[in-house]
Amino acid sequence: MKKRGTLIALIALVFILLTGAFLVVQLSMAKEDEKEPLDIKMFSAYTDVKEFQKVPAMYTEHGKIQEADDYGSKNYVISVNGSTQEEYRTYVQTLEQAGFKKHSDNGEEGMEGYVYCTSFIKDNLTLTVSHAIREEHTYISATYDLPLSDHLIYQDSYMDGVTPDAKTTVHMMELYGVGNSFIIKLKNGHFVIHDGGQVYDAPYLLDYLESLTPGDEKPVIEAWFISHAHGDHSGALQTIAEKQEDINRIYIDGIYYVEPNSEVFALLSMGAGVGENWFLTRSNALFKNPSGEMTKLYRPAFGQRLYFCDIVIDVALTLEQFSFESYYNDDFNDTSTWLMHHIEGQRFLIAGDTHHTGMRVAMNMFDEEYLDLDIFAVFHHGINVYEYFTDYCTLKTVLYTSFRESSIWDASGTYLARIEDNEHLRQSCEEYVSHGGGTVVLEFPYKVGEYKKLAPCDWRYHNYKHNPQDEAMGR
Repeated sequence: MKKRGTLIALIALVFILLTGAFLVVQLSMAKEDEKEPLDIKMFSAYTDVKEFQKVPAMYTEHGKIQEADDYGSKNYVISVNGSTQEEYRTYVQTLEQAGFKKHSDNGEEGMEGYVYCTSFIKDNLTLTVSHAIREEHTYISATYDLPLSDHLIYQDSYMDGVTPDAKTTVHMMELYGVGNSFIIKLKNGHFVIHDGGQVYDAPYLLDYLESLTPGDEKPVIEAWFISHAHGDHSGALQTIAEKQEDINRIYIDGIYYVEPNSEVFALLSMGAGVGENWFLTRSNALFKNPSGEMTKLYRPAFGQRLYFCDIVIDVALTLEQFSFESYYNDDFNDTSTWLMHHIEGQRFLIAGDTHHTGMRVAMNMFDEEYLDLDIFAVFHHGINVYEYFTDYCTLKTVLYTSFRESSIWDASGTYLARIEDNEHLRQSCEEYVSHGGGTVVLEFPYKVGEYKKLAPCDWRYHNYKHNPQDEAMGR
């Protein structure tokens, strides 16, 4: 009996010791978990840039943290090569634990599973973290005193005033010369503008916006996107800003522009775009929104998702993914921002004057499914169109922002040569529509062949006379 009691006591002792050891291990692991956020370095260990001095560094097991690069507008970006999606998610949690308030993200599935993006605010510092899944690359953007758009967060009020029969329409404006000008009329009657054309196009743009606005109401532009700082894309906005009577004809809620830094300008622009860039970074102060407040200037970030009425616009690529060391042809056109529109379940891509670098980066970031495009605004007015990219995409309707034969920019007839250069593009899509000979209007949901072409502009502010052959040849 005594031996049995001793055995039971020994078994109990062993059990207690094992239980104690287990608890010690668990407590030790818990302490390690508690310590982990405290062990994370600050980015001050990697860069002297003041914007990052109080920002926790991203933990990465195999990735490499780069020095912060200046991308203009006092916007600095640290890239982390070789980072994983799980490390991105952990970093988002780390920032929240460090007191950064989450402003917005691009959803649980990210940008269709290709890019995850979350934006934060702390004091007057704005931080945006974007993770490219296929590239295993994270971009951490920090800037002082540059706001985040309210349109990064969907609000039911965006649909106020929308009637059941309202339609979203896209208008590819006929231009006086070369340039880009796309107008999206939202179901609430407001507008999103892309570029707007050059100086010659300003009066026609204002007239057209007013023609689409009922009664004596003033056109409300919820967003004016500028793809890049070339005059044939930003000139109309600059011209409107020169006259108070023109400024008073519109409201602009926000101007969206990704400013290149001085090094990119020095390397790539050869002077072109410098004046436009200076204007664009200050243009918002000249305009008012519908509440009478100063128009906001926003800097779109890679992976952000913007909501306007019932359409969604994804920032698919920015110049931060095209760091200037990798430029294929030292072409400033590759600073163009890529914007993917989702309208009534259809994809519409606008990407300014993108050249080789942008196309190659896009093919690395996205697979063919993402570039299955219902509508494609051809790059650089039909100049920068390369078969390796258009063959990678699936194209239905191509909007060709072409030169017009006999326009002030194309009296030599090079328009016809460009048509021949893009013969492969014409064969690769279901329809091919030029803005020459009249503004083109598409109503959503859009079906191939249902576009409308308005009467040719009468160019009443200029001496140009429409060439009847333009319409005959589909321009």
